[in-house]
Amino acid sequence: MAQAGQGQPALLCVHGAGGDHTIWGEQLRELAKDFSVAALDLNGHGRSPARAGDGLATYVEDVLAVLEYLNTPTVLVGHSMGGAIALTVALQRPSNLVGLGLVGTGAKLKVHPQILELCQTDFERAVELVVSWAFGEGASAELVQRAREQMRRNDQAALSRDFASCSTFDVIDQLGAISVPTLVLCGREDKLTPVKYSEYLQRNIPNAHLRVIERAGHMVMLEQPDAVAQALREFCGRLL
Repeated sequence: MAQAGQGQPALLCVHGAGGDHTIWGEQLRELAKDFSVAALDLNGHGRSPARAGDGLATYVEDVLAVLEYLNTPTVLVGHSMGGAIALTVALQRPSNLVGLGLVGTGAKLKVHPQILELCQTDFERAVELVVSWAFGEGASAELVQRAREQMRRNDQAALSRDFASCSTFDVIDQLGAISVPTLVLCGREDKLTPVKYSEYLQRNIPNAHLRVIERAGHMVMLEQPDAVAQALREFCGRLL
């Protein structure tokens, strides 16, 4: 887990499928000027060793353990699958949270059948397909290559488990029970979790606000890091 900064509220950032804590690097550096910020590696990702478990439920346990360790009022921020995890935590254990940040995610996460198949049969092609859909038109080749290399650092089993977990996630009928202030963020050009997913979250979660970031796709925190950091800073400032 990476940690930086001091100040309230704390932020805990959760990566998405095939990711690790490094996707939040720019936000950690920027937000640490004002807040205590942490980003974890979920079970089987980055520096966290794989252990027996059942996908999303195990990842929720990972996040709850970190929240208990931090033991402070926290804004839980999740990207894509990390957003599904954050939504689940907010529904099951909201007492640890003072806010929720949902980045490029949805109440139900449909996964293209080709991604699910390639995760089982051809890891390299799965990575290439996901990366090809993950960025907006203006993303640099360097940024895309960085994401490709990061995803390759995780093994095939982790990627397959991640997307299988996403494909069964559905809290559409529970959004009204979310009790903490929520910021919904997405890239205008997101192909994996289109803007309509975020608009649905904003309409159905009480006290939710939507920010659509221009010139960005699904990897909005990499494509427009300053805009994402500023949106999170403003949101956390309103919670004080």
